[in-house]
Amino acid sequence: MPQLTHNESTKVLRPRKHPWLALIALRSVLFYVGASLAALPFLLLWPGICLSRDTVYAVTDRYLRIQLWLLRVMCGVRYEVRGQENLPDTPVLMASQHESTWETLFFQLLLKRPVMYAKQPIFSYPIFGPLMRKLGHVPVATSATGDTMRDGFRAGAAAVKEGRNLLIFPSGTRRLSQDGQVQAGVGVLYQLAGVPAVPICLNSGACWPYGTLLKYPGTIIVEIGAPIEAGLDRRSFMAQLSAALHG
Repeated sequence: MPQLTHNESTKVLRPRKHPWLALIALRSVLFYVGASLAALPFLLLWPGICLSRDTVYAVTDRYLRIQLWLLRVMCGVRYEVRGQENLPDTPVLMASQHESTWETLFFQLLLKRPVMYAKQPIFSYPIFGPLMRKLGHVPVATSATGDTMRDGFRAGAAAVKEGRNLLIFPSGTRRLSQDGQVQAGVGVLYQLAGVPAVPICLNSGACWPYGTLLKYPGTIIVEIGAPIEAGLDRRSFMAQLSAALHG
């Protein structure tokens, strides 16, 4: 899989060293103000949560497009998706690097509305909880036991068998350094789903870094790699996925 170049994957300068920190902070505040104001009309449509899943997706997709526009205009954050031809029309397991909140928000819009795993407490939030359930996302217990993990795997595999793509973050939590290990459970999920796995590399942490509200100007590159065929033994699959994501 083609890896992002050094310039594309360069990490953000530490905030205290960034020469335009004050301007970046101001633009970030403007983005959050704009995103909050843009959300108001969509909140009026909240009773529409009882409509079909496709209708709810159409509404949330529109809001996500507004957020992407605000990111570009207010913060100078753009994006580019490469390798779209590597996403087949049949369901796949999408295995992505995870650097920031950016991909958890916008992969819905950019990658054919995949089912995602999310922490269970989110499903109890007043607005996000019903929305997550409506869109078919899978809750994951914060202190997962063997039984809850198996339930999560089965729920994800069931979504794939219903014809949907399933998005996972094999290295777990958000991190700028992409030298982490692929979690062992990914191999179990791959075998249960029985579909090809598509590795995805990105550098979202350079513009939307974890642990800060600041949004740094630049271009987020999403690189979709060639699918890893279905039916491999677990060790071979894990080796190929690790090589594709971590080089």
